[in-house]
Formats: sequence, structure tokens, C-alpha cells
Amino acid sequence: MKRTLLIMAIVFCGLAAVKALKCQECLTDNEVYCIDQTSYRNCINSKPFGNVISCPTDTVCTNSKNVCVKSSEIQETIVDVCGAPGGYECASCTTQNYACVSKNQFARCSDSGLVESNIYDCDTDEICSSEALEKFDNICAPSCFLNFLNLKATCSNSEYTTTTTAAPTTVTPSIDQKKAACTKAETDLKIPENTSYFYTIYQGDTSCHTYLYCEKSETSEWDTVYLSCPKTKPYFDSTTSLCVSTKPSGCS
Repeated sequence: MKRTLLIMAIVFCGLAAVKALKCQECLTDNEVYCIDQTSYRNCINSKPFGNVISCPTDTVCTNSKNVCVKSSEIQETIVDVCGAPGGYECASCTTQNYACVSKNQFARCSDSGLVESNIYDCDTDEICSSEALEKFDNICAPSCFLNFLNLKATCSNSEYTTTTTAAPTTVTPSIDQKKAACTKAETDLKIPENTSYFYTIYQGDTSCHTYLYCEKSETSEWDTVYLSCPKTKPYFDSTTSLCVSTKPSGCS
């Protein structure tokens, strides 16, 4: 009888146990690999593949079939997979000089954001906690210490993966190519006739790392400037005419 009860208990616990959803692991619910709170890759056979996809503004990567869901819609069955407990965001700079970028790693913060050129490791058996940094001036602490104080790791991913990519080396277009691009963009974007200047993605660069400044001269020809977005914000967003850190839809 005891043996039967033991077997039933094991089976019941096995059925009741739910696999923890982890950042930077392929999820079985929707076959998605959440890189961080706002970007992901698709999965096949539990392996990520393809380009990094950015979630729309104000949404986070989840186990939902829709993948990206508004934070206000997070519930028991829909989980912000890479979200941090306690209101501290992973790989996000606030007023502190350092930020956790993985469960055991951290980086320096600057005015432009994370300094990704140097990622620092916590000591063995230590966990990175932005809350611990704020309260105790130590960003890395032993797990037993954090457990005693009911604090948790800020990040759930085991290793930091940057989604920012430097702009590739491209061939600068000729004057005629730039003028032709401005003329095409004027038509495609339906720029009003009285507009003196505008910005547009350079059509020859599908990665959206470069863009054009188009200005009408006194002779109604285009004066153009070929520009590149900085490494910290490598993508040109045509909807805002600004360089941004998150890749807009339609960019390769």
C-alpha cells in the first residue's frame, strides 16, 4: 500500500510540476527564444534560428502565441519571460553606475547606456542583483545571502547577449544615386510639395543603418547628405526620422 501511495505521489508531482520559463532558452509554448525583454528569435527543435526580432514599443517577450504582449496584459498564464522581479529591469541603466546583464554578469553604465565592450563576471556562487546594489552597495552577492533577504537575481538569462550590431561597411552612393533616391522617396512617402527637406532610409541599405537628408535647392534639385546611425542607435526609424536602438520592422 505504501509503495502504491509513493508511486501515485511521484506521478502526481510530476504532472503538477511546470517547467520554469527561462530567458534565453527556447520555450515549448510558442517556440520562441526570448533574448531579453524586448527581442527574440524563433526556434525549431529547441534551437534558435534566424534574425533577431524586436517587439513593438511597450510590449515584452512572453510565452504567448502572439510572443510580444503589453506589460499590462501579463497574467498567470502569460509570463514576461525575461522580466526582472522587484521592478529592476535586466540590462537597463537607471540612476546606478552599474546594471546586471545576466544572472552572474554586470556592466558599467554611461550617458548613452550600457558599456558593452566590458562585461564583468560575479565571483563563483554569486548572483547579480541591482536591488542589492541599491540597498547594500554590492551588485554581486552570494545566493544564500540574497535568499536570506528575500532578494532575487535581476536577470534570468545565464549569459549576456547583445542585440546591437555595428553598421556594416557600405559603398557610399554617388551624387546621382542620392538624388534619385530622394526623388523616389518623395513620391513613395507622399512628401508635400511645400516641404523644404526630409529624412529617408537609403533604399540601397536594407539593414536601415544609413539614411539620407534630402533638401530642395533653389533650382528644385536635391541637395543630399548621406548619413550613418551611431553604434549605440544603429537603426534609422522612418516613422520618427530618428536613429534608434531597436530594429524597426522591415529592416534586415
